Amino acid sequence: MSKIVQAVNAMISNPEKIGRVVRGEEEFFFLYNNKYKWSMAQRDGGYALWFYPGNETLDDLAVSEQSGDWDNTPMVTYSTTEIGTKEAKSSFSELYTLLKEKVYGVNAALDDIIANSDLF
Repeated sequence: MSKIVQAVNAMISNPEKIGRVVRGEEEFFFLYNNKYKWSMAQRDGGYALWFYPGNETLDDLAVSEQSGDWDNTPMVTYSTTEIGTKEAKSSFSELYTLLKEKVYGVNAALDDIIANSDLF
């Protein structure tokens, strides 16, 4: 298993370490463990994940996505189509869903629904 799939699985296992999530035009930008900047998008029948080692903020990165100006932004790209394993696609898909739920507040809504149900 590649290190990136292991890292994605670690993010999924520790969702509380996923900080602020910023919705761009096609990507979710997020901070992991208060220090690592990432973004993720669903593309070409798979998922792409970018790591940003520079000093840009999440908001700066979202603006770069909107303008298409990535010339001075260092990044590393990982793609499920390049990795090519079922585990990579499954793990990336789960992380993407987790990011969507976080940016749209789904977990808070689900917690409220569960807490106010008569099922328990």
